[in-house]
Amino acid sequence: MSASAIALTAYITALGESIQDVNDQRLSLTETSLTIEYQDTYIPFSHSQWRVLNHTVCFDNDRNSPEYSDCTVKAKSLFNQICSALSNRTSPYWHHQNYKEMYCQAAVNFQPMVATISYGDSTQLSAQEKKCNQLILKALVNQDAKSIQEKNAACDAVHSKSQAPVVNKPE
Repeated sequence: MSASAIALTAYITALGESIQDVNDQRLSLTETSLTIEYQDTYIPFSHSQWRVLNHTVCFDNDRNSPEYSDCTVKAKSLFNQICSALSNRTSPYWHHQNYKEMYCQAAVNFQPMVATISYGDSTQLSAQEKKCNQLILKALVNQDAKSIQEKNAACDAVHSKSQAPVVNKPE
């Protein structure tokens, strides 16, 4: 094969790959990972086919941690802010509309994990109430039958105590 034929083959191959890359980018066929720093928190997520993959938002945090909850709340706010910013301006670039739709859809559809467990100074929760609260969070995250059953058993005991009738003895 001559040098000119090799060069032509390399050029056609590179051109084909370039066209394929542009098409992949336009269609967003491959999963793309991003990490955006927002309000002093790094928010990682992935998107594919111009859709944020909800299960990847804040994926590097332990789902049972307060950091995960905080990250998902900030992610929801980030998606809202990006959607608003992209909606308030126009751009001649082909991908502007795709990004706007992607972030606006994420702003609407992404549901953050809002979970806080706090024990106030003025009241002391019993060990059963603490366990009930922790199992509620675990059941929300895991959503499996075992977690829900553990939560129901722990919380039923707490609720039955709090709903017990109060009997006042006459003096």
